[in-house]
Amino acid sequence: MSGKAAPKKKEGTIDGNLDLEQHFILRLPQGPADELRQEVRSGSQLLKDKLSIELEPNMRHGHVRLNNYFLNAKLVDLPSVIESLKTVDKKTFYKTSDISQMMVCTTDEEINVEDTESPKKKDKDKRYLWNHGITPSLKNVRKRRFRKVLKKKYMDQPELEKEVRRLFRYDAEAIDVKWEVVTEDEKPLPDSSQTSGHIQTSGTVTNSSGGLKRTDTSVSMDVASFFGELSSSEEEEDKDVNIMDSGEDEASRLGESSMQAGESQDVPESVDVPESVDDTAALHEKLQELVQQLEEIREKRLELESQMAEEDNDMMRDRLREDLERFLQEEGEKEKEHEILSSMLNQG
Repeated sequence: MSGKAAPKKKEGTIDGNLDLEQHFILRLPQGPADELRQEVRSGSQLLKDKLSIELEPNMRHGHVRLNNYFLNAKLVDLPSVIESLKTVDKKTFYKTSDISQMMVCTTDEEINVEDTESPKKKDKDKRYLWNHGITPSLKNVRKRRFRKVLKKKYMDQPELEKEVRRLFRYDAEAIDVKWEVVTEDEKPLPDSSQTSGHIQTSGTVTNSSGGLKRTDTSVSMDVASFFGELSSSEEEEDKDVNIMDSGEDEASRLGESSMQAGESQDVPESVDVPESVDDTAALHEKLQELVQQLEEIREKRLELESQMAEEDNDMMRDRLREDLERFLQEEGEKEKEHEILSSMLNQG
């Protein structure tokens, strides 16, 4: 008889399929858990006959039998991966696998109506996400630790950058470009030729033979913003001159200066020096009221800062930050008014 010879097995290969070691946490009710713990500690060889785990084809639901207990089981995904270690002498540990699932068993009959409705895959997977850890301190850890990031306030910034680049590209390709910068805060002055506060220029940009040539610019500039504001010494000199030169009514000027210091941060142009004892006493009373208001504002500011340090919610932190900025602005106004009144008393 003739026949083909059987193929020889390659050296180094193993016949048969290997089952890799897979671990998951088995969570049982109190009664079955105590019995299983005693069986494991006693080292009984009959444990494999007393305990059996059967999974359904979807690999998410199953049944667990332990002695006289019949439990319904559900396999869920843990929020994070847990390492499983083994040891013989309690000194050297060997990692065996990573645990990412837990089988939750219950004695109640669960009828999974949601599975029969064939929902979407995304919604179906969410039902098997376990929100808690394996310890009490990790309750709702998936929602607390893995929270969604708040959306940025300025979502249209990339679109604005694209628009600016598009405008620059059109300007580079254009033959003739006219441009002008307009400042909305500017106010027309009666004689612009004699004032040194603003500079008015104009011009065009032409493109000849592939290159850009710019003649004069068309810009409305503020000299103070370019060269910087006056120094503190110059402001003090202006204050002294105004104090010595002012000759208007004292009571009306005092009322106007206090209202300007409370409503805006601009320093009044002129301040009168009190000459009578009544005006000095009124200034002292006003100064004491300002000191009390400053103390109250500072207490509220410190309280807001402590609340911001303890607050975890981003939306609440934004609200507290707005309130804190408002208190800081108010505190600065009160301090400036306090300085004005103190200088008036010192001059008197």
